[in-house]
Amino acid sequence: MIDTVHIGKIIKKLRIEKNLTQEELAEKIDISTNYLSKVERGLSKLNVESFLHMAEVLSFTLEDFGIFKEDIKKNTQTDEIIKLLMVSPPKKVTAYLEILKTLDKVLHE
Repeated sequence: MIDTVHIGKIIKKLRIEKNLTQEELAEKIDISTNYLSKVERGLSKLNVESFLHMAEVLSFTLEDFGIFKEDIKKNTQTDEIIKLLMVSPPKKVTAYLEILKTLDKVLHE
């Protein structure tokens, strides 16, 4: 399970280190200040598109969240999906996410 409170604290710390207000960061990643506040408090989650955009703005990596390459099992299919997401425009990332959510629901019925 994702610890949204922990992730929110890390995002807030990284934002402050970049000397950005919530308003400035929210504007840069095209979300509302209110929503960013909820993310930082662990009450909401970012979608993949916003998270990746935030990674660019704040210059963070998964290591900033305590996830190290050696902790991730080598899985070529997962690597392919990640590579595809990294080079895809935001509209495609959103479409891929919706497809994966639909497949996940079908597979868990």
